[in-house]
Amino acid sequence: MTAATTADARAQLGLVGHRVVVIGGSSGMGAAAVPVLQAAGARVAAFDLPTARWPKAVTDVAELTGAVDVTDEPTVAAALDTAASELGGIDAVVNCAGILGAVVPGIEETVADVQRLLSINLLGAFTVSRQALPAMIEQGYGRIVHVASIAGKEGNPQMTGYSASKAGMIAMVKSLGKEYAASGVTVNAIAPASIETPLIQGMTPERREVQKALIPARRFGTAEEVAHLIRFIVSPEASFTTGFVFDASGGRATY
Repeated sequence: MTAATTADARAQLGLVGHRVVVIGGSSGMGAAAVPVLQAAGARVAAFDLPTARWPKAVTDVAELTGAVDVTDEPTVAAALDTAASELGGIDAVVNCAGILGAVVPGIEETVADVQRLLSINLLGAFTVSRQALPAMIEQGYGRIVHVASIAGKEGNPQMTGYSASKAGMIAMVKSLGKEYAASGVTVNAIAPASIETPLIQGMTPERREVQKALIPARRFGTAEEVAHLIRFIVSPEASFTTGFVFDASGGRATY
């Protein structure tokens, strides 16, 4: 797809020919998004930490997998440059990189703990946005999606640093979405409640039950459900929504 492709033509194509980068694509929601996007017609490049172990479901369909560390801006720039070279450009970037951190009372969480959460979850998201936006603005089209959390809207007890990092991400998305709304580039977020991912599976059984009890649907969401929401947000049809937070909360969200 070239920069000269019209908005009408994009809408007719759906995701066919769209070039999508998934950061944090080796596990969880990122790994679920790669095959869903590819099945919708997108050409996908996936990146994660150098230590990532890539599942076959991703490597079978991604045109490219590579290393990135969202706390190291040069690696983010290099990953996007590599993807643009391999795919012939980038139409969408999906950022699923993030960590949960310790689930402890706030007074037991150290400044270093919170700094690490902010560095990866918030500053990492800003770095991805900062590196992806210029080329998208130049071509007059783009989609950026960050995976935030319901904790960023409501605040989760014993997850102070995590909640703060995701709240910051949401504010960042709202700011960038407004700033570039007329450019043809949308910047949005998803706020999942608890989703069956390695982050949730790493919680104690007691904490998992606490989290599940907060969800009116009385179950955790699935990574595939989030992946299909991502598929819509990166599509041409989602052209009039930017600076927005899409909930995937099983009814937990109150606003």
